[in-house]
Amino acid sequence: MKILLVACAFLIVASAGADCLASKPYVGLYADPGHSVLSVNYTGTYTHFEMWLWWLPSENGMQAVEFGMTYPSNVIQSTVTINPLGYGIGCNWSYDYKCLAFGEGSCQMDWVWTHHQLCFLTDALPSVIEIGPPPGLSAIGAANCLPGYPVEPVTVLNKLGLNQDGVIAVEPESWGAIKNLYR
Repeated sequence: MKILLVACAFLIVASAGADCLASKPYVGLYADPGHSVLSVNYTGTYTHFEMWLWWLPSENGMQAVEFGMTYPSNVIQSTVTINPLGYGIGCNWSYDYKCLAFGEGSCQMDWVWTHHQLCFLTDALPSVIEIGPPPGLSAIGAANCLPGYPVEPVTVLNKLGLNQDGVIAVEPESWGAIKNLYR
């Protein structure tokens, strides 16, 4: 029963739109531009895949994000594409600290991707790619669109599964809080 509830909660959050904003921001890692594929499987020498970072802003919108990434040893990182609506602010994808800001006046109020990256899977060992806090911070942050751009902690929806199912995060939420995503 608990697994079914977690799966339902994930589907609700994953399908939320601008007319049913979340009370807090979320982020997920996906293997497709439609943010629905949660895993990649090795199919032969250097299986290439695209990893997408998709964000669901809170009801206060999203102006910028800061985060870190962890890659397993069986992934070779390659080209990173940044959403043309945004720009990196003093950060480089080569380092542990990652970020993106959207232009002044372009508050994001619906699902938006910030980055996608070409990667290569080198073997069939199970592993995951994870998003987490950048070095020195205790949480992934999303600056919302309120005056002063206060930073809200971001909830991770999933890890991208490699040669295994995607790992869906479990967080204590009431059924009422989940239903409120659609009000």
